Amino acid sequence: MITTDDIAKYWDRQAAIWAEEKQEAWDKDETTHWLHFFKELRPYLSGNKVLEVGTASGYFAHILTLVGYDVTAVDYSEEMITEAKRVTKNFEMNIDLSVMDAQNLSFPEATFDLVFTRLMTWTLPDTASFYHSAFKVLKPGGMLLNFDGDFGKIQFSTEGHEKYPEGIMEEANVIKNQLSISKVDRPQADAQMLKDIGFRRVKIDLLAQNRILHIDSNTPSLFELRGYKPKHTEYLEN
Repeated sequence: MITTDDIAKYWDRQAAIWAEEKQEAWDKDETTHWLHFFKELRPYLSGNKVLEVGTASGYFAHILTLVGYDVTAVDYSEEMITEAKRVTKNFEMNIDLSVMDAQNLSFPEATFDLVFTRLMTWTLPDTASFYHSAFKVLKPGGMLLNFDGDFGKIQFSTEGHEKYPEGIMEEANVIKNQLSISKVDRPQADAQMLKDIGFRRVKIDLLAQNRILHIDSNTPSLFELRGYKPKHTEYLEN
C-alpha cells in the first residue's frame, strides 16, 4: 500500500528539475497570465492570508506574494521545500515555508482566506482528509481553490519529461494506480466531497486554466474546483 512518505520520496527525486523548469517559466507568458489571474481573484476573497498546499519549488507562492498576498506555503517533500527556500532567498521575498502533510494541516482553525493548490490532490492517499483539513483552516467565507486533473484514466509517459530522473514516469503510474482518487470521476467526486464536508457555492470549471493561460479550449488542461467555507449567516440559512 502506497504511503505519504513514499509519495514524498517520489517528489524529492524531482525537486531540482522541477525548480529548474519553474525558473524558466518566469520568462514565459504563463507567469504574466497567472499574475493577472490572482490579481483578479482578490475581490472574491474576504482577506489577504493565503495558504498554498503542495508548493513544490514555490513558483505559485512567489507569484501570490508578488500580487500582494500574505503567503504561507507547505509541501511534504523536504527537498522541494529546500528548493523553495532557495528561490525565496534569491527573490528576497518573505514567505513562510515548511514541510507539512496536506492531509493534516497543523494550523489553527480559521487562519486563511484562501487555500490554494495545484497538481497536488491527485497524489494523496486520502484526498478527502485534505479537503477536511482545508475547511478547518479556512476562515468563514474563505475559498478553497484547486487546479488538478483526472489522471486515473491515463498513463503518464516520458514524452516531454526527458530531463526527469530515469523511471520517474513509471513510478508516477505505480503511485497513481494505487490511490483511491484515481478510481473516481474527477472533479465530480471532488465536488461531492466538498459539499459533504460543508463547503458552499461549490463550482467546477473545466476550461478555467485554458482561459487563464490563453490556451485553445480543445487542448486538454486542468480543471478548476472552488468551494467556500460558509459564513456564520450561511450556517444559519442551511
